[in-house]
Amino acid sequence: MAGRSPAGQRVWGVACDLFYQEGIRAVGVAEIAERSGVGKPSIYRSFESKDHLAVAYVKAQADPPRDWLEAARGACPGDPLAQLRHVIGAIADRISEPDFRGCPLANACVEFPDRDHPVHRTAGGLKAEYLEMLADLIAPLPVRDPQGLAYMLQMLVEGANVTTQIFSAERSAAALKEAAERIIQSFLDADAPAAPGSSCGAVAP
Repeated sequence: MAGRSPAGQRVWGVACDLFYQEGIRAVGVAEIAERSGVGKPSIYRSFESKDHLAVAYVKAQADPPRDWLEAARGACPGDPLAQLRHVIGAIADRISEPDFRGCPLANACVEFPDRDHPVHRTAGGLKAEYLEMLADLIAPLPVRDPQGLAYMLQMLVEGANVTTQIFSAERSAAALKEAAERIIQSFLDADAPAAPGSSCGAVAP
């Protein structure tokens, strides 16, 4: 986080790693202090409370989806279908990485089931924001019900996040791309002109 002291940056890095790998509830301030070498009083001066630190961590998890969307627009200008496939491919790549432990936002919502808790409220809000960004990406396509397609694709992604933790990551990534393509094709207007080809390097199913 910009503007933090070196000690605050150490706390931030350690807390983010621990929260993702072990879960927010499972990690205490004492463990963060021990791993970072920063005393608990200093941690509280920088972050006020563990809940404040957890909310900051959750907010930071919104960056990768935004980056994927921006990268897709930059790589495939003027080709919304290729952009959508590019995003799905980026997600498939992420769930295939060895350190992947599920979606941190979904994990936070599960850990904090009370919808009024600041962590759940923040994570849920970011998920809703991502769903709207996905719908905006789909909107230029000749599809019926862009919002419905966005929601179905989001459900598919959430399922892939979970199955990767149980079965083969490679199989889940491949199934995500194949199932996403089938859903997209089922929503495309058969009477609309075909989307232009693209050489943007998007991951095809």
